[in-house]
Amino acid sequence: MWGFHPRKPARSFALGVCAVIVAFACGNPGNTGTSTEAAPADQQVLRINDGTEPNSYDPGQQTYTYEAAVGRLTFEPLLQPKPDLSDVQPAGAKSYDVSSDGLTYTFHLRPESKWSDGKPVTAQDWVYGWKRVLNPALAAGYVDPFYDGTVAGGEKYADTDPKSAADIDTFLNGLGLSAPDDHTFVVKLQNPAGYFKWVATLWVATPVRKDIVEQAAGGAVASNDSTKAAAWANDAKTIVGNGMFKVSEIVPKDHVTLVPNPQYWGGAPKMQKIVYSFITDANTAFAKYRTGDLDVLTVSTQNVQLVKSDPVLSKQAKLYPKLSTFWMTYNTKEAPLDNEKVRMALAKSIDRDKLANNVLNGTVKPFSTFIPNGMNGYDASLGDAQKFDPTAAKKLLQDSGVTAAQLAKFKLLTRDSTASKTVNEFLSAQWKENLGVDIPLEVIDSKTVTTRIRKAQFDIYGPDGWGADYPDQQDWFDIFFASACHNLNWGCATLSGYDESVKKADASKSDSDRNKLYSQAQKQLVDSAAVGFIYQQGEYNLIKPYVKDLKITGIDDQGIPGDLFYHDIFIAKH
Repeated sequence: MWGFHPRKPARSFALGVCAVIVAFACGNPGNTGTSTEAAPADQQVLRINDGTEPNSYDPGQQTYTYEAAVGRLTFEPLLQPKPDLSDVQPAGAKSYDVSSDGLTYTFHLRPESKWSDGKPVTAQDWVYGWKRVLNPALAAGYVDPFYDGTVAGGEKYADTDPKSAADIDTFLNGLGLSAPDDHTFVVKLQNPAGYFKWVATLWVATPVRKDIVEQAAGGAVASNDSTKAAAWANDAKTIVGNGMFKVSEIVPKDHVTLVPNPQYWGGAPKMQKIVYSFITDANTAFAKYRTGDLDVLTVSTQNVQLVKSDPVLSKQAKLYPKLSTFWMTYNTKEAPLDNEKVRMALAKSIDRDKLANNVLNGTVKPFSTFIPNGMNGYDASLGDAQKFDPTAAKKLLQDSGVTAAQLAKFKLLTRDSTASKTVNEFLSAQWKENLGVDIPLEVIDSKTVTTRIRKAQFDIYGPDGWGADYPDQQDWFDIFFASACHNLNWGCATLSGYDESVKKADASKSDSDRNKLYSQAQKQLVDSAAVGFIYQQGEYNLIKPYVKDLKITGIDDQGIPGDLFYHDIFIAKH
């Protein structure tokens, strides 16, 4: 990983995976020259490189994007994003109600919903599944959206002894999760949270069958027993889900195969088989795409120029925008980086167009604000304060009373990846050229960088960034809370009134009120140069022209374009 905050690793993407000048695009590429008539059923097979074998096939225990790619197809949450990410739409729940005080969400489940073995999905299964996510003994990597200001009782998560069954049982029984009947699942919140509908779209928040878990474990499982609790998810035969696909085969270190769930309430998907390979070598994966053994592939850096020059491959490749933003983090506890004018001078001396087009060759978009383009809350005008202006940058530095010699004592902490070094070498040169400031790179191994930033042992660090868990801007702002100093807010920026405004927005039931408050907070971040924003990331994918009806979004799993909406994709005759 190159610098995304570890709280949300499922939204971590690879930095600089491509290097060719292309435009951000939407939809399915390569639909020309191929029939739109579906191929026979035995050819309805989609083959993609997922890159890494999942650590678990239990959705509640999945954290990374390569795990989510399997989990979201085999288990279904209550709601799902609309294809344009404008709002949520029904999934496992056919509808939901919110109480007038905003504290109670009542989900009306689909009575026709069944598990892949044919048994009905009940509200009790949802209660059990959500409690597993919140069980401290199971230590779910993606638990914080459920205890951090949302599910009532969840605030006691960190105070519960994960080794004590009695403590865990008391905690779980005190959660605001209930099933008044088989088709009604109720979630009570700690505080009003207008964004909670998006939490209900996360693939980890699904039902789980207690009888399946206990059967695989050989009997009842104590709440503090994490070993027996995991047994069911290690065997394709006992991975019983409520999603549109089910796991039919797991070949360790090679691939996992998914086939349609014949019991799925929405009808069988068109694709008859999905094969996710675990190919770690980029050249091997690229060769398999070229020979037709893979249908979709994210292009690695070393193969981009080959794709660009190939008359066939170049027509199958497009860059898709991701809801991810990158910036440079300043240690605001160090003088003179505690000076807003100094930080802004550094931010305004970066030619982002040159970085995007000449250095990263069009694989990113120049960006000088926080919320990414394509998500509610994006406002290009808010980025004006940090726009490239070397003349203004020099004046800001002069007005700050800080000299270039004072800044020369600083170093730019850099991960030892080619991509990170490429970006930071450019930034260092920009500060030298446009500001007269010499800030050299300090290049060390990635693991040590992570340790250092968590202890605030750096001057300037980057590229740092964030990717959306769900397409609501609420997911972003707590990064810069004062209380997140040395945690998510690596540079410990302290913004007067910021935390209060964001918390007020989080608790508001009105989207318009939330948006106004978030906009104020975003403006404060940019105008104070709490960090120096630099670009929005994209993903450069090869997709065979016979893969039809992909609905690609900015929050698809890494290297798996369109996977939020796989029900209707199909292979055309070719």
